[in-house]
Amino acid sequence: MVLISGASYGATPAGPLSVNGNKIVDQYGQPVSFAGMSFFWSNDGWGGSKYYNADCLNWLVSDWDVKIVRAAMGVEDTGGYIDSPANNKDRLKTLVDASIAAGVYVIIDWHSHHAEDYQTEAIDFFEEMATTYGGYDNVIYEIYNEPLSGCSWPNDIKPYAEAVIAAIRAIDPDNLIVVGSPEWSQRVDLPAADPITGYINIAYTIHFYPDMGHTQWLRDRGTAAMNAGIALMATEWGPKGTPGHEETVAWMDWCELNYVSHTAWAVNDKDEPWSILDPWIGMETGGWDANDLSTRGQRLKDICLNWDGTAPPPPEGVNIALNQPTACSSIENASYDSAYAV
Repeated sequence: MVLISGASYGATPAGPLSVNGNKIVDQYGQPVSFAGMSFFWSNDGWGGSKYYNADCLNWLVSDWDVKIVRAAMGVEDTGGYIDSPANNKDRLKTLVDASIAAGVYVIIDWHSHHAEDYQTEAIDFFEEMATTYGGYDNVIYEIYNEPLSGCSWPNDIKPYAEAVIAAIRAIDPDNLIVVGSPEWSQRVDLPAADPITGYINIAYTIHFYPDMGHTQWLRDRGTAAMNAGIALMATEWGPKGTPGHEETVAWMDWCELNYVSHTAWAVNDKDEPWSILDPWIGMETGGWDANDLSTRGQRLKDICLNWDGTAPPPPEGVNIALNQPTACSSIENASYDSAYAV
């Protein structure tokens, strides 16, 4: 990949990612997945912006072993990019710069529920991001966080996404781009049936919160979407705080089995269930010990520290070769096609 512009950084171990069928693969063509954290909304006055600093990012990398982070830049809500573009963009760029220097992946997230209403602003923003950061393998673009339930995939989201993707690809031909779907990025079945074509390295996000009733039915929908041929990332999710909670374990097993990278919500101390820190503790530069973390924060740290990105063996009795593509160098006759081997 050719460096386009931007600051000068040291060597970074994060290699290029690409979409191959329904998997995201590394530069060697091997399926990979990464565990990490999403920062909170970047908006002025919302409390999470204080964590948008290099020290906090570096603490997550060194102490939690995160391999991917998400800069959730608020858009249309009060104090977001539309109201305060310079502040929000500066915060995001601080995280992107620190992630590049640290050698971890970073998602530039257009954190909006109504992105189709701000297409012009999104194109301008992502053109700038692609020009500044398109030469770095670390960078991933998430162009629509969570479309709402009344948003149409064919009429609203897909046309918006195609316009923004075209603008990015005119500058950055190959960095990974992630697209949302209706109903808070849970209707991955819709892009699976009508995917964006004409561009490489397009994936889709699936968001899940077990507390909100996102259980096996949503995993089944995600599996079906991948079986239909699209690649998924879980750019936002929130665990149950109970250690060993069966739904958190089930989701992490699903992500591991299917090579789905995930960034959990959220790096913050707001008094809400999904903050990783105790309420209003501050400590915005890291340095947290176990007593500073919420129960969910402790669980997420454990997940990040123990994530190896390798799929576990299939359940006993499951034939992973069945119905998969086959090839052979030669056959004796038509009765001995390679598919019969599996």
